[in-house]
Amino acid sequence: MKLKEKIIGLLNAKQSEFISGQYLAEVFNVSRNAVWKAVNALRKDGYNIYAVQNKGYVLDGGGIFTGEIIKSYLNSPVKIEYISNVTSTNDIIMEYGRQGKKELIAVVADSQSNGRGRKGRVFYSPDNAGTYFSILLRPNVHLSESLYITTAASAAVTEAVKQLYNLETQIKWVNDIYYNNKKICGILTEAHIDMESGIIDYAALGIGINVFEPENSFHKDIKNIAGAAFCRSMFDNKIRCEITAKVIDIFYEYYKNLSDMKFLDVYKTRSLLTGKNITVEKNGVMQKAFVKGIDNKCRLTVMFENGVEENLNSCEVNLSL
Repeated sequence: MKLKEKIIGLLNAKQSEFISGQYLAEVFNVSRNAVWKAVNALRKDGYNIYAVQNKGYVLDGGGIFTGEIIKSYLNSPVKIEYISNVTSTNDIIMEYGRQGKKELIAVVADSQSNGRGRKGRVFYSPDNAGTYFSILLRPNVHLSESLYITTAASAAVTEAVKQLYNLETQIKWVNDIYYNNKKICGILTEAHIDMESGIIDYAALGIGINVFEPENSFHKDIKNIAGAAFCRSMFDNKIRCEITAKVIDIFYEYYKNLSDMKFLDVYKTRSLLTGKNITVEKNGVMQKAFVKGIDNKCRLTVMFENGVEENLNSCEVNLSL
């Protein structure tokens, strides 16, 4: 870890507290001049670090949204790579997979110019509002178990905002997170499959969270369905950094023993559709059904109007009005 990463991590951990240059030099076993150069480099990166004579350095509590701050909140071994703007974080991670890079790399962006959801839908990803990140995974599981990755991630998002800010969110099967009846998060898992064995070679787990309302509101096409965890007046980059790190940490705990399905109880409890009437689109045909729950393989258990019960793996479902 570079000296400036160590310094910003410590300053962030002790926000509003002054830390002397001498203390930083002693803690990191470097010279005072090296500390001064690292602090100046951080300022050029955009950090608001103030120096007061006889007190030391202090980081502006608002901070900025960037990799070093996210790392300071992170407890898991996931490697963070921050890129301000990308076409799609999933695109980068899938390329990393093709290149043979090791798993547990997370690419985090402030905005995406071509973010996407399921079935090629656009995922609105404006700057200075949400957090958009993808994680490279090599789960060594059969395609039939790929649903566990997405459902574990969904549970991780709901748990993260509950633990951090006591927000009660729900999961709309299979991959959308809702708060106050509005979608605040979408999850997209893309994978490369070994065609002979059916084993996932590598996967990109993409997560986009609307942390704050965008500065210019949501695009008119999604304004009626999209929401955010917090209103714009509460904007604070620290919150974006904390949520990103917490989601990654909780997902990692689920992922390292994915087959144990420790996320299942959370997923079932947070189910938005259980007990509701829905419409199901299968092969271009719309059918009405009642949701009985989530089964132990993360499938949606429904009862169609004709009395036939089925466990759905993947299809379009919507609440009936």
